[in-house]
Amino acid sequence: MSQQVEKYRSTVNLNVREAPTTSSKAFGRLAIDDVIEKLGESEDGKWVKFLLNGREGWSSKRYLVKVPYIPPEGEDFPWLGIAEAEKGVSEIPGSGNNPRVLEYLRSTTNLNRAAASRDETPWCSAFVNWCLEQTGYERTKNALARSWLTWGQPIATPRRGCIVVFQREKKFGHVGFYLEETDTHIKVLGGNQQNLETKLFEVSEKYYPKSELLGYRIPK
Repeated sequence: MSQQVEKYRSTVNLNVREAPTTSSKAFGRLAIDDVIEKLGESEDGKWVKFLLNGREGWSSKRYLVKVPYIPPEGEDFPWLGIAEAEKGVSEIPGSGNNPRVLEYLRSTTNLNRAAASRDETPWCSAFVNWCLEQTGYERTKNALARSWLTWGQPIATPRRGCIVVFQREKKFGHVGFYLEETDTHIKVLGGNQQNLETKLFEVSEKYYPKSELLGYRIPK
């Protein structure tokens, strides 16, 4: 596996300081859209350390956005291991709610309070959002599966871990992570996938018909 170097892009003209504090002396500036390679982070996670003209400096993480890392062929996307570790998480039948599912739902911003507090709320897109959030990738923050059709960039040939979107009826959808395929079906690792034995919706691996495929996406 290749070693991932985290890169960040400046969103403003940003001071570079000698230490991770606003009271520290500034010795340089980043221009808008300058890209730096992260050397480390402050203990509170609010500052990023990097080299500027051969000198170590710090800038506020608030004004830096992570440049998406697209791993080479044969290496998994960083979020896939996160998703695999969640397998088996499921909704709780009846009036109870699984706190983990509610955590997934909180990674979206377009649900009202009632919907965000119930694990019966469809959460496939919330699960994908949560997995990407854990690895620092930009996401849709949208609970609708089809929101992923405008995220990142499309790819014609799928690769393991890419985001795959399916049609459900005329306007609904389902989203998860591509694993493999047969001649007629696509194997997906995703959330809110119904277990045919228990009838509960869970994080699992499941096959979906290719006839319902809407597209594959990876980061830009």
